[in-house]
Amino acid sequence: MNRRLCSIGLLCWLMGLTACFGNLGTPGTSATPVNRLTYDAPVSLTIKTGTTVPGTTLGYSGKNEAGAAKVTLASQLALKQVADTVDWQGEPLAGVTLKLNTRVASFDDQAITIVGAAHIEITNLKITPGGSPGTALLEFNSPVTFSLKKNDLIPGSILVYAGATSEGAQFLGVEGYPYRKQFDSLQYVGRLAPKVFLKLDLRVLNFNEGGAIVGGTANIRLEQ
Repeated sequence: MNRRLCSIGLLCWLMGLTACFGNLGTPGTSATPVNRLTYDAPVSLTIKTGTTVPGTTLGYSGKNEAGAAKVTLASQLALKQVADTVDWQGEPLAGVTLKLNTRVASFDDQAITIVGAAHIEITNLKITPGGSPGTALLEFNSPVTFSLKKNDLIPGSILVYAGATSEGAQFLGVEGYPYRKQFDSLQYVGRLAPKVFLKLDLRVLNFNEGGAIVGGTANIRLEQ
């Protein structure tokens, strides 16, 4: 597929999202500062034999004599087959709750792969902009959409929607040029907590003087 077709596909996708959200005459749920953030992300994890998922007690110890996968759940052995559920809940870091709702995709003597969804809840936020990511313990990419009123913060960041201007949507807290036209990109990096790194890759889907809708992905990195 050539670059032109990729660009056309991206534009069509963004226009489709805009159509779903419709008119911004009355913005939706306000994105206000909170001390708790939640994200939902697709997840695919491969656990090598004799190891656990970092930050969890979810482990794999190969196959038994009958050919079933030997999975460790809550310190107990669970025998699993392809398509069986593998759920886990706990705190990989202080202030971070993780719920894994997955199923067995494949397994052999060397490893097991589980796929499904992850729910991440982060409390006691200490939002700080900038910096570089550290070594990942776990990493998730969550689709996000934020409906902002004028002067609202984008959750987890210091970015503020300041309203519509002749130059486009104005955002405070961005580095450099503060204006974005419809479908323009908006990025941010920072920390939600000392060991929780956040990268936002967003697009301005729609905006007017009263509000804006931005959407894209949030990369949440839990660090060692």
